[in-house]
Amino acid sequence: MEISGSTAAGIIRVGLQVVSNQKKPMLEFYYEVRNRFGPEYEYELPLGIDGSKTKILKTRFQDIFIQFYVVNIGGSRAENIEFEIFGELRRNNPRESLGEIFDVEIPQMAPGQLIHLFRFDSHDLNKYSDEGGSPMGIKTEELKIVAKYNSSSSLLNWVFSIHRKILRKKQYESVFVFKPQMVSGDLPPAEYV
Repeated sequence: MEISGSTAAGIIRVGLQVVSNQKKPMLEFYYEVRNRFGPEYEYELPLGIDGSKTKILKTRFQDIFIQFYVVNIGGSRAENIEFEIFGELRRNNPRESLGEIFDVEIPQMAPGQLIHLFRFDSHDLNKYSDEGGSPMGIKTEELKIVAKYNSSSSLLNWVFSIHRKILRKKQYESVFVFKPQMVSGDLPPAEYV
């Protein structure tokens, strides 16, 4: 997984500020629009009817996507993390599933740790007719992710969380809502690979 320099710097700034103020774990969801151009490729294009002469064309393929990740910006370790997904927004066929990470309990996340969740390609945010073809506009559905987790084990934590344990609930909950309209508009500056 590759995280851009600006994203990493932003996470570190936010993380350092929050870690100094937060003694509990705190999971925060982030998303980033990426506009990446791959390496340059050269093609020989035949000229004329007989194709005896050629012209070299150079091109780069553009990859526009939105990546989603979760970061523990709290001051202590988050444990037994479970994710739940709500809403109708999904990727287009044949990649509707957002991955197995939502089906497994994550044992722990240290303070400052980042986990990549999934990505939406730019075409996943557009509506298409059943026959395919050109996009018919941007999707209006939304995606809601809920992270439920506990703090690390300690005597003091056990005392404060006993009522939640009796109800078989996690101590903390973080909610994130994403709508495609949040990323519509101009693209960020291009990144060249």
